[in-house]
Amino acid sequence: MRRSLIACSILLAQAAGLAYADALPVCQLQQAPAPEDTAAWQSRALAMLPCLAHPDPALRDDGAFETLAAWMRDKRLTPATLQAMRSQLVAVLHAPPDAAGVHQPFAILLLAELARVDREQPYLSPAQRAELVTVGSTWLEQVRDYRGLIDGQGWRHGVAHAADLALQLGLNPALTTEQRQRLLTAVSSQVLADHRHSYRFGEGQRLARAALSLHLRLGTSAADWQAWLERIAAPIGATDPWNELRLTRMHNLREFLWPLMAGVLQVQDAARREAWLGAVQGVLRRLG
Repeated sequence: MRRSLIACSILLAQAAGLAYADALPVCQLQQAPAPEDTAAWQSRALAMLPCLAHPDPALRDDGAFETLAAWMRDKRLTPATLQAMRSQLVAVLHAPPDAAGVHQPFAILLLAELARVDREQPYLSPAQRAELVTVGSTWLEQVRDYRGLIDGQGWRHGVAHAADLALQLGLNPALTTEQRQRLLTAVSSQVLADHRHSYRFGEGQRLARAALSLHLRLGTSAADWQAWLERIAAPIGATDPWNELRLTRMHNLREFLWPLMAGVLQVQDAARREAWLGAVQGVLRRLG
């Protein structure tokens, strides 16, 4: 357990009638609450949430996110607090992005931690879980800010963070087949990225991990696995001109297929492992 935490107060928020995204977080180091002071843990956690929008990565990445994630994994937060956090974070995803573009990627990453808690100790209703599937999938499909790590600014990494949410939701046995399919569609939509962007911060690995986990829980057949890979690779035509767009798509597909193949090698079912492996290798061979 950390000996210190990042606490956050909001200046002029409700009193001035400002929207959540307009409130300026002021974060500072404070001592963690006493272990037995349950109420203090809850109030500190909720006060810390706006620090996910702080421009200083030490307070946002290393402070607020890591502290809140650790508290959830240590089971410090009550279901009521988790519900309040979920509601506020979903509202962040529905609101326009902040100017720095850091708030929504960290909101969705913390939602992945909330989904993890729900998988281990359910506290969400079926409707709330379904909302996370819809909101997370839609947000992932619409990501066009592909910034990863920038020195002095820290992480954004929206695609990877949203893939983590898809992974955690997909692992939950309470999800339906249709919900897992929705998540898989969203994950697949970002494999090649958009706007001629080349992945270089491990996004392909995070997408591959989520996709493989979803396929395993969907019980995807060899034929459907092959068809899924072909759909992803379809925008890279064999007769397309050799230009920046084609090369970028080929790069991003390789960034996805290599970790996907590494994951397939760990599949326990031998027949499925061999069938899926052969399909991935076939697409890689075509890429050259």
